[in-house]
Order: sequence, then C-alpha cells, then structure tokens
Amino acid sequence: MNTLLALLVAYLIVSLGYALFSLRTTTSHVFRLTALLYLAASVGLALYLFNQLLSRPKPIDQEYFSQAREAVVLAVRPKDGQAIYLWLQLPDREAPAYYVMPWDGQAAGDLEIAQREAAQQDGLVLMNYPFKRNQRQGIKGDDRDKVFYATPPPRPPLKSGEMDGSGQAMQYRPPSVNPAR
Repeated sequence: MNTLLALLVAYLIVSLGYALFSLRTTTSHVFRLTALLYLAASVGLALYLFNQLLSRPKPIDQEYFSQAREAVVLAVRPKDGQAIYLWLQLPDREAPAYYVMPWDGQAAGDLEIAQREAAQQDGLVLMNYPFKRNQRQGIKGDDRDKVFYATPPPRPPLKSGEMDGSGQAMQYRPPSVNPAR
C-alpha cells in the first residue's frame, strides 16, 4: 500500500505542476480555466481509482516484495473455472491481505482436502510458497509440491517428568519394596 500511496502522491504533484505551469504560461482565461478543470478532474479521478484499486484483490502473481515461504489461509472463495480468492495472513505483515490466484483444479482440490483436515484437527490451512509461480504449478502427485495443506495437530502438553525434545519415553520403575523383617 505504501507503494500505491507514493505513486498517487507523485501523480498529484505532477498534475499540480502541470496546472501551475499552464496558469503561468498562458494569458487566455479559457486556457487557465481548462487547466484548473483538468487538475480538479485528474485529482478526483486519481482518488476514486486509488480507492477502487485498494478494494479489489491483488493478483497473486503480482506480489513482488514478499518472500514468504508459507501463509495462513484465513478465508477462501473458489469460483469454478475462474479463480480462487484468498485472504492470507503473511508472517511478515500485521494485517491480512486479499489475493486472487488463477483457477487450478488440483490446487482447489488440495484446498478442499486441507480445509476438511484442518476442521477435523482444529488446525489451520497453510499455503506453501504463495508467491512462487513455479512452486504452485509443481509436479503432480508429489506431496512436497502441494500448494495447500493442513497444519499438524498441536502437540499435547508435556507430562510431569517429561523433557521437551527428548526422544526417549519415560520408563516405569516400580518402587523398591523392603522385605518384611
């Protein structure tokens, strides 16, 4: 969004410069009025288009600045044969973003399966390498190339005496019994 805002400000400055230049260099009141009307129309149109641009989903192929390896899928709306609309939470951003990706039947199937698994496990749906086009196309049938997958279920809390990261299970040792004397 910062890039869009910078482009909007640059456009407004250029338009203002054009209008001021036109006002200074002409003596005709008709041309001055035309320059002011052009400035007002271009500023209004720029603000309207900026608002429209922010309300539409960004094509996922046009995300150039994020190098995220995975993103949490917060919401999804597939349109058969057209597109898959995604609301993604990226790890490097505070607010979620709205994206659209081209329709892919395998990705839509993986997404449906991942949503079902996540609902059963109380987990999340993740998108693997959301902005790498070649990763989304992938080799058919390879689990590593799946675009969408459910997170594994969370690990249950540690029991008393269990240490995190130890590969061995606790072994039961019965208390030693002293023979009766």
